[in-house]
Amino acid sequence: MRKDYVRYAYRLETRRIKEPDFPYDPAIQMTSPKSVVEFAKSLEDSDIEKLIVLYLNLQNKLIGIHVMPGTTGSAIVYPRELIKHALMSGAVAMILVHNHTSGNPCASNEDREITRRLEDAASLFQIKVHDHIILAGGEGFSFREEGWMNS
Repeated sequence: MRKDYVRYAYRLETRRIKEPDFPYDPAIQMTSPKSVVEFAKSLEDSDIEKLIVLYLNLQNKLIGIHVMPGTTGSAIVYPRELIKHALMSGAVAMILVHNHTSGNPCASNEDREITRRLEDAASLFQIKVHDHIILAGGEGFSFREEGWMNS
């Protein structure tokens, strides 16, 4: 007796949604750490760490946002998911932003390591990681300004 099996294919799609915590105007360019800090300032009110990824086009205009909630003491980062979303949105660059609930904006060794891994992974697909910004205590810490980014 022959059994017929149904095979499935996946449909990958993106769709436009409004993100209430991060309202944005697509015309806004993310050109400086200050503009990113202003955009993501609502992260400071969170009682858990969150990572948001801002996906950008060639003009550094925001074309997508990915919010990844974490825990009280760490943001959960899956490089594969970030790259997948960048490719699906057609992004050529991204900016990482996360908060520290401790109030200390200094980068940890883990923050530095995950940034390096993401830069390496993204470069395989010609996607640039412009910056990684940590928000805490009313301040923003920019990896780019500290000279910690690869290029």
